[in-house]
Amino acid sequence: MVVGMSLGIKKVGVVGAGVMGSQIAEIMALNGFEVKVAEQTEELKQRALSNIRKILNELLEYQKTRADREIKRAEQTLGIQLSEDQKALVREKLKPQFDEAAIEQIYQRIHPTLNLEDFNDVDLVIESVFEELGVKKEVFKKLDGIAPPHAILASNTSSILISEIASATKRPDKVIGIHFFNPPTLLPLIEVIPGLETSRETVDTVMNFCRSIKNHRSNMQPIIVKDIPGFLVNRILLAMLNEAFALYEEGVASMEDIDLAMKSGAGMPMGPFELADLIGIDVLYHIDQSIKSLQGGNTMPKPVHILRKMVAAGRLGRKSKRGFYEYQ
Repeated sequence: MVVGMSLGIKKVGVVGAGVMGSQIAEIMALNGFEVKVAEQTEELKQRALSNIRKILNELLEYQKTRADREIKRAEQTLGIQLSEDQKALVREKLKPQFDEAAIEQIYQRIHPTLNLEDFNDVDLVIESVFEELGVKKEVFKKLDGIAPPHAILASNTSSILISEIASATKRPDKVIGIHFFNPPTLLPLIEVIPGLETSRETVDTVMNFCRSIKNHRSNMQPIIVKDIPGFLVNRILLAMLNEAFALYEEGVASMEDIDLAMKSGAGMPMGPFELADLIGIDVLYHIDQSIKSLQGGNTMPKPVHILRKMVAAGRLGRKSKRGFYEYQ
């Protein structure tokens, strides 16, 4: 059963199937939706399908090995040896929810296209294209003329004002932000951002929709956030990264020691430099530039120079295998 049917959402469209878009599409298919995924070229389309296949294979592997990993973790944490009966109970409780056939069914719900005209019957569109206002407004202008009048047009923007994006359409009451966090297959938070003219009905529909879906680990957890540059999490995150980068520049500690300190002393699962590489140096740079242009000031006066140089050098983080750290 498709979880969103009672909410009036049956078909979902995703525009842009890069790192985030491909994962968002997979989550929609995982939850039973037929998903149309639009890319610009055949090469990008095939790359997206390959990424989605990889994500699904990771889900299958996680499901297969979860019980044994939990048994090992429990034994190490408690310092005991579980009996075979206890292990059997754990394996029964955590038995895989998906097999190869189920994974294939999920994959078959994803329908790639090079033509936005194919979005003429969707109920919800989630845009996940390049983080630039002009690009997003152009996409929304096109979608406004293609998607059915009832369709909700959502952006996965991480920093741009929803009200600005909505101005490109004749349905600003149905434009909203649905901001996932990377990787959305593991992280449950969704920032739901109403624009100035977003209707209460649209907000309620989107909140209920987001509450009804899950990723690979848990149910999604949406929160409503005011339409300000950078929203909530990225505003806090950029402030933290700014301080870490500034301390590194000042020679207070090495990159490695700053990461170690924040993990060992502050309980962070990743240090700030490791996190920056995961998010993407270019993504952080464009978020900063977006917030700066909207606020009329520089949110990251010191590190932005570092980020600009790294982007120019192609050191984009994990996705380019080089960022603050080197990756194999």
